[in-house]
Amino acid sequence: MNSTIALGGTALLYLIAAVLLGAALLLRKSGWLWTGRIAAALGAVLHMVAIGLRCVELKQAPFTTPAESLSLLAWIVALAYLLVELVWRLSATGAFALGAAFLLVTLGGLLSGSGQIGESGAALLNERAISLHILATVGATAAFVLAFCCAALYLASHRILKSKHGLTWIKRLPPLATVEQASFALVAVGFPLLTLGIVSGWLRAAAGNGLPGGWQWDPKTLLAYAVWFVYATYLWARLKAGWTPARTGYILLVGLILSLILFLVPSATHRFS
Repeated sequence: MNSTIALGGTALLYLIAAVLLGAALLLRKSGWLWTGRIAAALGAVLHMVAIGLRCVELKQAPFTTPAESLSLLAWIVALAYLLVELVWRLSATGAFALGAAFLLVTLGGLLSGSGQIGESGAALLNERAISLHILATVGATAAFVLAFCCAALYLASHRILKSKHGLTWIKRLPPLATVEQASFALVAVGFPLLTLGIVSGWLRAAAGNGLPGGWQWDPKTLLAYAVWFVYATYLWARLKAGWTPARTGYILLVGLILSLILFLVPSATHRFS
């Protein structure tokens, strides 16, 4: 088995899991629910194997190209969903989270072969400081993706309750308090990771040693500040200002959009080709 075949199997398992979990929510089929959970777990295991095979094939870290970074992000999203499922039993978020993981793996497959790096770039990416910077940022993005999935579920449930139409759906959804608690916990994990990613990036950029200049005004750097500010605003609104979960959910929507732009935006100082 090579990494391409393993990634193809991973994408298929994520898609199956997303469909089964979504169908279980719509049709209230407990058998489909458990099958979806098993498919998600198998997909995460096969994805780990695929990432390991890719590292062996290239003899590089698993985030040397945009395709590999997207694959790593998808894997962490899947792992975060499984953790959320284990702690809060939020199967309703599975269709969103695993659907996102499927799209990320598929997009990574389409980008495979692009953005190859040179020997100097590989050496930089294998540095501990840069590895910490990338892994912390990817981990934060994955936590923010799951936080938004929970917020979207909360907003949908809140709208149903407010409109008083389709109230039978509420019985199929987890309690609002549980969903909001999970969303907050994910941001509480992702925010320090993003902070760590930004600070480690500062320290490594200040040291120079092979990194291009102008990093202070790089689009990724500026967007990272914007993302940090959005999630800091969310925590302030949630803990200090007393905003309702419905209002803070829209902050998480803005945060997710900016996080994904941060992850994909072209950058002169974050290229290692």
